[in-house]
Amino acid sequence: MNIILKNTPEKDKEMAKEIISSFLELLKELTLLEEEIFKRNHELDVEKSVLNISDNQNHPKWKELMAEYKNRFEEIIKGKVSENLMSSGYAERYANPSEYSYVNSGDFSLEFTIKKEDKVTIITRYKETVDMKHEFILRLIDKKWLVDGKCYGFGDETIWYWDRI
Repeated sequence: MNIILKNTPEKDKEMAKEIISSFLELLKELTLLEEEIFKRNHELDVEKSVLNISDNQNHPKWKELMAEYKNRFEEIIKGKVSENLMSSGYAERYANPSEYSYVNSGDFSLEFTIKKEDKVTIITRYKETVDMKHEFILRLIDKKWLVDGKCYGFGDETIWYWDRI
């Protein structure tokens, strides 16, 4: 992992380290949850064939698993993600590899930039099939740094696409 601090005065470097550490911990928690849900969903898919449930139907326990996923996801992001970002939706996808699996491999770069006194951005760059990047906007809300926006993009393109946490 390569960390780059941009537009970060010496007096703010300790704050930057704390924000980055908390931010990475959040992504790691979300990754573990997503990987667990993916695995459990796969187990339900395997069980469907034993129960003679067709491929185009959900397992009877699937809705329960999704409700658990949403509840646990919400518990993880509460107090770390703004109400604004939460209102756009969350816990609506799970995959293998997971959305933020790069944080566990360490094979990514992170760019931290202070934009204003109450706003920072964190851009992560990583490689999947193609070069990818995430931009997270964090704002100081009620004396706490919260993720308030997320975008994704490709390689060196300048276009960002709004996304959910």
